[in-house]
Amino acid sequence: MKKFFKGLKKVEETLLVTLTIVMCVVIFAATVARFTNLFVITWAEELARYCMIWVIFLGIGVAAMDGEHFCVEALELFCSRKVMKVISVINAILVFAFSIFTSYYGITILQKQIASGQITPSLRWPMWFMYLSIPLGLIIMAVCYAYNTYLKVTDKEEIIET
Repeated sequence: MKKFFKGLKKVEETLLVTLTIVMCVVIFAATVARFTNLFVITWAEELARYCMIWVIFLGIGVAAMDGEHFCVEALELFCSRKVMKVISVINAILVFAFSIFTSYYGITILQKQIASGQITPSLRWPMWFMYLSIPLGLIIMAVCYAYNTYLKVTDKEEIIET
């Protein structure tokens, strides 16, 4: 199980770094080109926006893997370890329920986008690819958050290093 989550985290982090680099390079090139009047990259802003959307939804999985979501650290000062475990489980249930609920509606929107055949304005990519980030990111977050909570509750807590 640990090997799977370690691999998942590595893949996510690689995608996050790649998307961030693409976003920065494209916007930098478009800005330089526009101010030097060399050429215009009409699709640069759109690509950067879609990269940012994917970075956000993939990034929530990495944050969940590291246990960096929905945490009030001050509670640890006032509550016993047992109480913190109960709070962690309740928190995990709420986050998991939210993620699954939102993923369900994300999949509904995704299906509508696939059926409509809509494409992006400048890049001419299928719009459903952009909407895929919503359910994918939230399902990854739910699974990673559940795993991280399991580690916390069973006192096997560790940060998965890549």
